[in-house]
Amino acid sequence: MCVTMCAFGACCCTLTTLFIVLASFGALLVPDVSLEFYRAQVTYLDGTPLLLAGLLSTGRHFAYCLGDYLGCVKDQFAQELIQTFKWETGVGVGAVFAPSMAYHGDRVSTIYFSHSEYRKWTYDPAAGRPPDMMVASNKTSLPSGVMPDLSSDILLNFDTGTTEHTARRQLLADGLPALAYGAQLPEFKAPPGVAPSDTGKRAVFDMVGYNLFRSLFGVDVADELPAIFEYDATFTPAVLGAPVLGFQGRRLSEIRASVMRKVEPGEIAQSFMALAKERGMPGEERLDEMVWIALFAGYGGTSNLAYETLRMIRKDPKLVKVFKADPLAFMLEAARIRPPVGGMNPVQYRKPTKITFPSIGKTWSAREGELAIMLSSGANHDPQIFKDPDDFRPGRENAERLLSWNNEWGDFKTCPTVAGCPAAPRGCPGTFLSMHIAKETVSFFIDEIGKTLKSGSGEL
Repeated sequence: MCVTMCAFGACCCTLTTLFIVLASFGALLVPDVSLEFYRAQVTYLDGTPLLLAGLLSTGRHFAYCLGDYLGCVKDQFAQELIQTFKWETGVGVGAVFAPSMAYHGDRVSTIYFSHSEYRKWTYDPAAGRPPDMMVASNKTSLPSGVMPDLSSDILLNFDTGTTEHTARRQLLADGLPALAYGAQLPEFKAPPGVAPSDTGKRAVFDMVGYNLFRSLFGVDVADELPAIFEYDATFTPAVLGAPVLGFQGRRLSEIRASVMRKVEPGEIAQSFMALAKERGMPGEERLDEMVWIALFAGYGGTSNLAYETLRMIRKDPKLVKVFKADPLAFMLEAARIRPPVGGMNPVQYRKPTKITFPSIGKTWSAREGELAIMLSSGANHDPQIFKDPDDFRPGRENAERLLSWNNEWGDFKTCPTVAGCPAAPRGCPGTFLSMHIAKETVSFFIDEIGKTLKSGSGEL
């Protein structure tokens, strides 16, 4: 009898505890409750307690957004930062969201979210970059195959303005003509099997991938498109700092190798490798890195921009006419509202730095070597630059000041090449090609979307 009663009591206690935990997490789904929870944690906690509270907030955001990181989660992060630390400060502090960063000791980080504070890093001619990070993953935790096969030291890892950083960017600018602003690009075509009526995610991504590799390397990857689509889905957890298993790393390497077999024999790739060798660089290694970049940032980022833009148009039929009136202005505004990436790769303090947060009465002492995070979803909504920032207004004042590609579009296009210049030292080298392909992809599907909307059917 006593044993039965004890077991019953333990069961009741467990169920009660579980109910309280679930009810508490459910309460966090209410935006105002989530905001107050965030304010309390950054005001009163530090170190591991702040990390644990922050992971709970991160779980809340992914649950609230049904896992949609680019379209929702990062906006949730941005809103809590803005409302807690205010635009005037432009910098916040909080728990890191990535398991990989936490595992390697980076439990708490400063986050730069205003336009001016974001620019301080992206326009710094000697900005520090961590050599061991790939976005939110520490490279030492990634299985073989996630990073480029021939060298894991990627362009993202070098401090701005260093000899290696400058040389690699110049190689991309000189060896890949399609990256140039105003480049003459091949006619935009649909891959076999994709029609304007096929507006699901796979069709959009296939359009981007097919034309990206035709433009960048002059090769046809139609047969590889199913594997490239698989690659993006498998690679995404590494970008977010989530665990990647050994078999997944091997599969990523296999897919890259199949793409490399198409790219390497091509005239553009051969010229690129020859130019690298002339400059004292390992040609095959640099091409291997460029294919890795194309699959990660080129394909993944551009596809997401095109897909999210098409989703937005489908939700508001009036936008079909707005797009046709000025496609470039429309896509610039789409890239501002829905940046295709979360922000720049983490930066790294090169000297101890103190930051005061008046809104919570706290001062943060960043140590030399500490990581900092950049959030474009904040910078692109800064009301000090963009009037009524939440409104979608193609052709708005300061439209070219978006930071979706790290440096302002208007500044970067004044540089002689995509290697960068003092006016824009770290713009993404693929900025202009990415925009062209995203714009043409939306153009391909938009007439059929207009017909579908008139008939009252269809949904992305």
